[in-house]
Amino acid sequence: MIVIIFGPQGSGKGTQAELIAQKTGMLAFSMGDALRHEVHQKTAIGMQVESIMVKGELVPPQITNDILSKVVNSPAAEKGIIIDGYPRNQEQLEFYSKNFHTDYAFELDLSEEESIKRISTRRVCPKCSHNYNIVSLTPKVEGKCDMCQVDLEQREDDKPAEVKRRLEIYNKNTLPMKEYYEKLGVLHIIDSSGSIEEVNNKIMDVLKGVLKN
Repeated sequence: MIVIIFGPQGSGKGTQAELIAQKTGMLAFSMGDALRHEVHQKTAIGMQVESIMVKGELVPPQITNDILSKVVNSPAAEKGIIIDGYPRNQEQLEFYSKNFHTDYAFELDLSEEESIKRISTRRVCPKCSHNYNIVSLTPKVEGKCDMCQVDLEQREDDKPAEVKRRLEIYNKNTLPMKEYYEKLGVLHIIDSSGSIEEVNNKIMDVLKGVLKN
């Protein structure tokens, strides 16, 4: 079982992937988080992609393709996988379509104005990469990660000007991916302007069959 979840920055892809995973037993996988982990661990891949990610540009497909293949075929994904952040351009899509199938694809629809607002108020734990928001998803202790108790940070690519530039990249490269899912008959467009619970309820209404099985 493969579920693709995509949408502009701030639409809640990672949060919704985690909630789906909790309710279905599937694996939530974020390509962005996987790459940031490589950077944090200073692996060979991390050293190769760090400067690319800082600029908000796409990592070479041979790297992301290899990472995805290993995760999808791992024991952790035995019950299925929710993929966030891949495929993000035509080259990745060509590899994906040749090697994997899609059972469901969810586009989380959000306006540019709301996307910038959400992302510019996001804060991230530098240790566990858990996301918070100083407006809508606050930590128990201001400025501290609930799990690690370390100071939260604002990523450089979460600042308004950079978010706007990343949205332009998304609209150019990623949004056209929806045509592929439309042709497969697996695309579901979800309004993500509501609360986390409201958005998740809409997604789970579509996935009722998965829960029954």
